[in-house]
Amino acid sequence: MKITEKRHRAARWLTGAGIEIGALHNPLPVPAQVSVRYVDRLSVDELRRHYPELGDEPMVPIDLIGDAENLSVLADDTQDFVIANHLLEHLENPLRGLQEMVRVLRPGGILYVALPDPRVTFDRSRDQTPTDHVIAEYRHGTEATREAHYAEWVERAEPLVEWMVAAGVAIGPQRVTEQMARSYSIHFHVWRPETFLEVIAAAREEAGVSLELQEFSACRPGEDDEYIFIFAKGRNGLLVPPPPGPDQVATLSEQLRRQETDAAATIAALERELERVSRDTAILRSLRRVAGRVPFGMVLARWVSRSLLRRQPT
Repeated sequence: MKITEKRHRAARWLTGAGIEIGALHNPLPVPAQVSVRYVDRLSVDELRRHYPELGDEPMVPIDLIGDAENLSVLADDTQDFVIANHLLEHLENPLRGLQEMVRVLRPGGILYVALPDPRVTFDRSRDQTPTDHVIAEYRHGTEATREAHYAEWVERAEPLVEWMVAAGVAIGPQRVTEQMARSYSIHFHVWRPETFLEVIAAAREEAGVSLELQEFSACRPGEDDEYIFIFAKGRNGLLVPPPPGPDQVATLSEQLRRQETDAAATIAALERELERVSRDTAILRSLRRVAGRVPFGMVLARWVSRSLLRRQPT
């Protein structure tokens, strides 16, 4: 995953000590003073066997073994932030995952959520997950829907995953059985930003999850393939937004320089116009003084006045 300015900007919300779940080889860069522990359901060696496609990519060290849907390794209200970077689409029970992530956050703690935009990823041929489906899985479990999720993944997503196509991965019922046996971490769910917000609303109603939206960054096709939400665990009072990062400061400075240049040009144009008006006014006053003293003076004065009024500003 490309490290974008958008990710750096969103990471400004992270302070203190927290966790990132399922970072694998692509941890989120965080500010220098921030402390991150990495959580995954498997050890590094097990992850390498599970994801042979990652080859020799460097993996983050796993500090805590835990599942995003079961973070019992962590106590309530103990984390300043939780990073869920391209994670929630991999959860069979995302409402349960959100419930656990918010449980371990302190009041006012930050939940950083990045999700792939299906319109620019290998999920582009798949339907968005209805919120009612997510609610039903939270209420009744995921056993009844698991095979259907894997079948849809194999049929509609894997043929668009470049490394799978290059490896000649077969599709069909046997592939579904193999992936299920491995509990391979597929994209169980597909959301666009607006439908993911419906999931957040469902999490509040169904699981008592209280999250307040702080910031949103949309997908930028050609630059990245994700959208990012920053939420805060519900609390009394408003959070103070973080200060602008270095990239934003540079951008704002450049905007101010352009505005100052434009303002200076506008002021110079106004000064030239005022100078012209003052000059023309002096000419008209002189004409009035001499109009009555020379033959046809009033006729000449009116002609000069009309000429001056027709002139365009310089």
